[in-house]
Amino acid sequence: MKNDKKWFQKAYKRILVDMHIPDWNDEFLRDFDPENYADMMQLAGIDTAEIYSSSCLGLCFWPTKTAFPHRIVTKGRDLLGETIQACKKRGIDVQIYTNFWNRTAYDVHPEWRIIRPDGKGTCDGGGRFGQCCHNTGYADFFVQMCEELADAYDCVGYWVDMVGIYNPCICPSCRKRFMEDTGFQQLPRFADWSDPAFIALNNCMNKWHGELMNRIKAALQKNHPERTVTFQSARLTFGRGCGISDDFLNASDYLAGDFTGDKIQQSVITKTFSLLTKNRPMEFMTPRCEDLSYHTTERPIQNLTMRAYAAIANQCSFTLIDAIDPSGRLDRRFYEHAREVNATYAQYESYLDSDSDPMADVGIFYSIESICDPDWGPVPYAEFMGRGKDPFRTIADWLGREHIPFKFVRAEQLDSVPVVFLSDCCCLTEDDCQAIRKYVENGGKILADYRTSLFSDTTGRLGNFQLADVLGIDYAGTYTQRVTYIQPIDEHVMDGVVPDYPLMLNGSQVNVVPHPETEVLAYITLPISLATDNQRFGSAISNPPMRPTRCPAITKHAFGKGTALYVAGKIEDNAFDAHKRALVSLLDDLLGKRSLVTNAHPCADFTLFSQPKKKRIVLSITNQPAILPPVPLHDLWIELTLPKGFDIRNVTTGPDHRDCKWTRENDKIRIEIDALDAFAIFAING
Repeated sequence: MKNDKKWFQKAYKRILVDMHIPDWNDEFLRDFDPENYADMMQLAGIDTAEIYSSSCLGLCFWPTKTAFPHRIVTKGRDLLGETIQACKKRGIDVQIYTNFWNRTAYDVHPEWRIIRPDGKGTCDGGGRFGQCCHNTGYADFFVQMCEELADAYDCVGYWVDMVGIYNPCICPSCRKRFMEDTGFQQLPRFADWSDPAFIALNNCMNKWHGELMNRIKAALQKNHPERTVTFQSARLTFGRGCGISDDFLNASDYLAGDFTGDKIQQSVITKTFSLLTKNRPMEFMTPRCEDLSYHTTERPIQNLTMRAYAAIANQCSFTLIDAIDPSGRLDRRFYEHAREVNATYAQYESYLDSDSDPMADVGIFYSIESICDPDWGPVPYAEFMGRGKDPFRTIADWLGREHIPFKFVRAEQLDSVPVVFLSDCCCLTEDDCQAIRKYVENGGKILADYRTSLFSDTTGRLGNFQLADVLGIDYAGTYTQRVTYIQPIDEHVMDGVVPDYPLMLNGSQVNVVPHPETEVLAYITLPISLATDNQRFGSAISNPPMRPTRCPAITKHAFGKGTALYVAGKIEDNAFDAHKRALVSLLDDLLGKRSLVTNAHPCADFTLFSQPKKKRIVLSITNQPAILPPVPLHDLWIELTLPKGFDIRNVTTGPDHRDCKWTRENDKIRIEIDALDAFAIFAING
């Protein structure tokens, strides 16, 4: 049988060695040895080495004619070519890395620089990173360099770093192109998601950036269409305004990004990237250092191993990142540790499949247009960049601790989950709203909160919710004060919340008017004064509930064959256990019954994937407490409701596919585990 999978769908273990080394000192890279470099890759047990052709300084490690060679290259060396050959001799594939940032071009060509709203470049004031504008001659320069690079060396693909919008630019080229593309006579001076000019500028930046990424891809694949092109996608986490559009996503053959955060961040990243990537698996990358600025401070091997387990659990490839010493040396100790981590990962590769599809009870709706605060502003444009939201962290943590399988969905995936959570999806597109409307009408269930559908992605704030008919409410035109309470009509609405002691939100709620057929489950209650009043208050140390209102805080509305719950505030912005219990109970009310039930500790994370071509379901459990190493969990059981029509042949566990304890009753399977150390994986074979 022909195997038509691409290299990245078969080779999962990789290492990237950062080489952001300047050339003003003869000590720099004088000890670089390509044979030793390749030896370290072999020692680490990887499939693919991601090798630098250039760094964020713009200095190339190969004899380029179009760009800027590093001084060691001008002395007759070809570090890139030598290292590629050394790796290939050892049977290691090569992916070539390049970087869009370019300090050298920034210094040599002032006319190419990004000009921030304060009139300065990115290196003014002490910054090290020279960023050039893609509306200047730098774009042609970079594309030409990519064409030259692609024809000079053989490889399986390319990895392009530092793309995305990191700084606003008001250079003459951006001004001119903005006016030509939109008809507006000047760039907006303020960031304001209700200003058509600012929204138009954001749309232009997405368009320009997406077009350039596709030009870069075309240049790299011009004579080598079989090679893959991957763009750094970590900027996605900054939300709207980061330059990431569908054009950008489609330019990447698969998504990849490097991250230093905890297990919650890894869960969110792997699930969002797996949703958005054109091809699976996505590539999860993490540095050996606690932080990239801590050059010699390596993470404990248990930490790196747990990240590898989480990558397996989320069906991702795994890349470790090292950073070369200025002299060009590598620390062998890390590669010895990397070998242990990769050997552990390799044991479970038979459970990975690029055709894997996540199974979930809850789908968190992903709308990059809504990852912003549309009420923040107007503010000077310079203050806008970098003010991203992290809207999914708390809900991902809560669902993980509750062992509710979840994934991220867009309009195309709505029908794959019984319940969809729209967490302040404020700026939904018309297509999104139409898909959600159809989903609920056909029997789907949603929980939407706060400003969901109250803003247009093209014009800003609206007079009413776009989904008013589905939610069964209308916008009353105002928000409440900051400290508010949700007072349920009885003790059955939310777990742990009773009418006399409502649930506090450290945030405002939207004032809404229910439709006649809409059921009100809770009302807004307010303190006796504003939280900012330092004279007349109900308590000196808090703002207790004292003023009940008749404004709905939670509503329930039948629409077609489905149901829509609406919460006027954001429970998930309050990261406490009481709020977790309250929100999860609302989701459970919609869900009816969970597909996965277990007695496992909350630190155990569960994932489920369908692998239809292999006729199996893969269940993973990662025992990952906040403080490592994990404490073994004993006498666990898991009950899983199987999809209709799925007939079980057997259940095996990894890494060696041995039989395990399981029983079946009707549509449920029960798996028992005597002890779980750090990780367990099961194949439920049909």
